[in-house]
Amino acid sequence: MGLFDFFRKQQQIVELPPVASMPEIPKSVFVEDDVPPESDESKVLGIQAIYSFLLEDFEARGYNDALVNPDDSYKLDNIKLLSQDLDILIQKVSTCYQDRFKEVDFHIATRSRAGLVDLVEQLRTLQSTLKDHMAKIEIIRLDNESQRGATQRIVLSYQRGFMRGLSTLTQSKLFTDRSI
Repeated sequence: MGLFDFFRKQQQIVELPPVASMPEIPKSVFVEDDVPPESDESKVLGIQAIYSFLLEDFEARGYNDALVNPDDSYKLDNIKLLSQDLDILIQKVSTCYQDRFKEVDFHIATRSRAGLVDLVEQLRTLQSTLKDHMAKIEIIRLDNESQRGATQRIVLSYQRGFMRGLSTLTQSKLFTDRSI
């Protein structure tokens, strides 16, 4: 009997009681497959968010609204709501641009004191771009107030859809009834 055999004999095999099977947790509890992660490409920021809103298809919305409630006052109320939605979006984007402008202004002041000439020029270019965007946003805001320009597209698109919905409603009610 060797030295190592002595240690082997001392080991005891301990049997553990069987472990009760744990309930299975479905994958859906902690993984959301139907919601794609938000990427930087899917976010629309700044003036692009306003342009995206202006390019939306409000014709389908007007069509569906006419089928639900074919009243002219309902149409006018919804047009006002769309205009107010655009106002809110303009205010949000304007606030973001103003905050960004202040931040860039601060960086221009501090980096110019540090002597970073190239960086200051890049920041001034960014500041110029922000000014241009803020001016375009102001034009869109004024157009929305007077209901002209690019914002008129929202009204025209919604009205066209509403009229199509009214037409469909009339055709389905009157021309399908052949009892007369």
